[in-house]
Amino acid sequence: MIAYNAGWLKNLAIRNESESAFHEQCILKEELDAVYKKYQVGFYTPNIFIAVGLFILTLIILLLSFGLFALLFMSASEKSYSYLAIVFAVACYAVLEIMISKKRHYQSGVDTGLLWVASLALFAGISFLNDFGDIANGILVFMISLAGLIRYADRLLAVCMYFSFLSVLFFSCIQLGTTAKALVPFVIMIVSLAICFFIMQYKSRENIFQYKNCLTLIEISSLISLYAAGNYFIVSELSIEMFNLQLQPGETIPFGWIYWIFTILVPPVYLLFGIRKKNMILIRTGLILLAAIVFTIRYYHTILPVEYVMSIAGIIILPAAYLLLKRLQDPVYGFTSKEVISKSEIDKLQLESLLLAQTFKPGIDQDATKFGGGSFGGGGASADY
Repeated sequence: MIAYNAGWLKNLAIRNESESAFHEQCILKEELDAVYKKYQVGFYTPNIFIAVGLFILTLIILLLSFGLFALLFMSASEKSYSYLAIVFAVACYAVLEIMISKKRHYQSGVDTGLLWVASLALFAGISFLNDFGDIANGILVFMISLAGLIRYADRLLAVCMYFSFLSVLFFSCIQLGTTAKALVPFVIMIVSLAICFFIMQYKSRENIFQYKNCLTLIEISSLISLYAAGNYFIVSELSIEMFNLQLQPGETIPFGWIYWIFTILVPPVYLLFGIRKKNMILIRTGLILLAAIVFTIRYYHTILPVEYVMSIAGIIILPAAYLLLKRLQDPVYGFTSKEVISKSEIDKLQLESLLLAQTFKPGIDQDATKFGGGSFGGGGASADY
């Protein structure tokens, strides 16, 4: 169960949706005020600058505290530091629970700092105490990150959980022999693709709304890992460094032509599917990975000096971006350069309209149809009609 007040989290989501609707001029200021009045949120969440300051201050206090306790164990054995790290992690988790339940901190910088330090201290203490290997360390990171994700919905721990899972899969596969080492990139690609499709299908469910941002980051991570597992440069360099693959001049890695096709085709495929599905995650990821194509090709095939390549790219990209922004001032095939509400947010707005109907009900003027008494002709109309 999540540590934060679930009701407040839901009210916060309603507030955020209502505020987005207000900025898009879909609701009035009075309606927004009515939503804020009905859906109360008791969290302490300062602005970003104060949150960053509190985060840094929390890290400094925790590191100094751990260093002070470590001085008491200078003459003890190395395992004593492992026990100290575990105890310190438990203490940080306890303080974190108090700050959330009693002080009502939510993304204030204090809770984030306590969570990250506690997770790192717990991992370091258990790992050093047992002298774990790669697979065991990956499992340990996965378990700590999964617990932190479920309990605190932390986005960084969600990313750590995903990549630790892939690391366990990677190190497990390479221990199965030479054939498994050659096939492990394809295994990573299949798993990444499956996880990506799964999250796309289920991340919009209402009963897991508090984990939506975490799932979005896992989705982005799965798209990146899918491409990285098939990128020729990454596969080639890892094979040389980790598997002692010796390549003679002119030789290529096993299945090298498949990796070259994958390296060049995947980013455009991301872009095409993103444009077709109006999915900005796919579009932005595809645009970023286009640079990976250029880097990979240039690393193995030098055509022009790098300064010439960057100058030519700037000459092409800048005018293209300007013309595209001008062209999309008015929507074209569902795309525009202006900030708009996405389809999912419009769907939520239908739910929001029901909420507004309950929170902002204009009263009925009872005197609007009240007639005065009259004496002229007995018809109900007086001289002061």
